[in-house]
Amino acid sequence: MKKLLLAFVMLGCFYAGYSADGDAVVEFRKILWGTPKDSILMDGKHPQFVKDKSSIIKNAYSILNDDLTIGTVKLEKVLYIFNDDNRFYKVFLQGAVDQTEQMKFILNYKFGDFKNESYIDDTHIMQWLVKDVTFTLKEVSKSRFELIIESNWKASEDYKKNTSVDDF
Repeated sequence: MKKLLLAFVMLGCFYAGYSADGDAVVEFRKILWGTPKDSILMDGKHPQFVKDKSSIIKNAYSILNDDLTIGTVKLEKVLYIFNDDNRFYKVFLQGAVDQTEQMKFILNYKFGDFKNESYIDDTHIMQWLVKDVTFTLKEVSKSRFELIIESNWKASEDYKKNTSVDDF
């Protein structure tokens, strides 16, 4: 009984730590950054990840029957990207150019104005920095948009460990 109580207390502290981050983006579609691919559950089931063979992005997967919308934005592609240890750290979204303004609206509404802007050839790039997650919206050749959401969860974990050292 004491072990069960201790487990609930620790779980409560764990979730309290996440809520203390305020505006931090700790997940995408209820998948926490850093979660091992084989540990991911959606609606109580393991999603069926399908390797995207056409992607130049290493370890990029789609999910069978995934929701291809964000708000009212219609997407053409949603890729879940894992590092070499099979931990979730990045998302790649792609949609038609006529959806770009709606995606930009969502990002501005949630996170305020973008922090960085650049133009490379015929690509307009806007970037939002939210704690340890970077949102990069690209309008490519007036033909499509790409949104890359990348978490630096590993650096955040290392920071937490290094700022709570009690060895000395």
